[in-house]
Amino acid sequence: MSNSYFLGVKFGGVDLPINITNLKELTISQDLDKFLPEIRLKLNDVSGALTHIFPFDKSMSQIEVELALNDTTTDKNYFNFDVYRRQPGGDQSDPSSIYDVSGLLSTSGLFSPNFSRGFSGSVQETLETLALNELNVDDTDVSSSLDYDLNIIQPMWNNSYLLNYLTKNLIGSNGEYGYKCSIQTKNYKNIFLFKSLAEMMVNPVSYNFNLSDKQYLDRLPIFNWYIYDNYKLYGSFGMAKQNYTYFDWNTGTFISNTLNVQDYYSMSDYFAIDKSDPAVSNEIFSTGRNNDFNGEFQGRIESNYSNRLADLVNMWITTQGLPNAVPGQTVQIFFPQSTLTDGGIYSYCYSGYWLVKKVVHNLGDVFLTKLLLCRQGTDMNKNTTLLPATNYKRF
Repeated sequence: MSNSYFLGVKFGGVDLPINITNLKELTISQDLDKFLPEIRLKLNDVSGALTHIFPFDKSMSQIEVELALNDTTTDKNYFNFDVYRRQPGGDQSDPSSIYDVSGLLSTSGLFSPNFSRGFSGSVQETLETLALNELNVDDTDVSSSLDYDLNIIQPMWNNSYLLNYLTKNLIGSNGEYGYKCSIQTKNYKNIFLFKSLAEMMVNPVSYNFNLSDKQYLDRLPIFNWYIYDNYKLYGSFGMAKQNYTYFDWNTGTFISNTLNVQDYYSMSDYFAIDKSDPAVSNEIFSTGRNNDFNGEFQGRIESNYSNRLADLVNMWITTQGLPNAVPGQTVQIFFPQSTLTDGGIYSYCYSGYWLVKKVVHNLGDVFLTKLLLCRQGTDMNKNTTLLPATNYKRF
């Protein structure tokens, strides 16, 4: 228990009293592109009990963490981790040791065993059944766009390999693409998420933020931030279009197709792509030949292209501890108004909607949460050479 936030830690079900002055690092992260939440815990082990005396066995490899911004709030969360790496160390000039462990959310049936089997019926029901019966989750959040019948073969793959393959190749009943799969921890539950980028981007706003060190109404503070965009980097690859080819096994010919950026949903008014960027893109050839599952490789190419579009602009923000923030949520950022030399007032171009890509909780002297946000471009009411989005999220 800290003076400024609530923290409970257990090793093997036994409470571990933590003096915040001995806590060198406690980081918990959840990532939209990774299956499981991660932990890194580093302690000054002055007595040497953890480093030298207690055996590192099955009981010590279980770490439970309960956290909240304070001890009176109901906004709390709980994680149960398996330690996969222990790397204690020290310094000859300092008799104390550093107890350093890292691990992943405790789960089963994800990385082993391998299965040779098939599934039939609704894809949504198949994923829900697999998650609840084999992955040790409490609940599921699987896209309703996958409620259609499809035969799926798992040819001596473990479940992580199968799920990774499906995220890259599935397409929804209404053309949804860019699926993400992860097990998230929220409100004391492990939730299996399998949804498309398009569906997550239209979600209601989960958090509002204001560029200020204090909360204003429902707008949470942003203590610091920085932005990086891939405007010129991706522009050199012709992001306005995506060309690809595949071999049609039935006709014995190569087929060429093109995707256009303005057919894609955007969380911003403009794509971070210049109107004058080359119309010819780097072509994707690594599709192989078509099959019953991938007739035209639409799912694979749509997923690849939409993921790169969503990464055109990224922003890191640091705010107060948000124990139940998870990747895939939508947030809204309010930057202060700015006055130009011509007297015109406009909204800062990075105000607006963003998708949460990664959540990192840092606990030390204080409890802070860092969010990695992403979207397709910027909002602007000034003349710009950027490519306007035709289908975008509106206030």
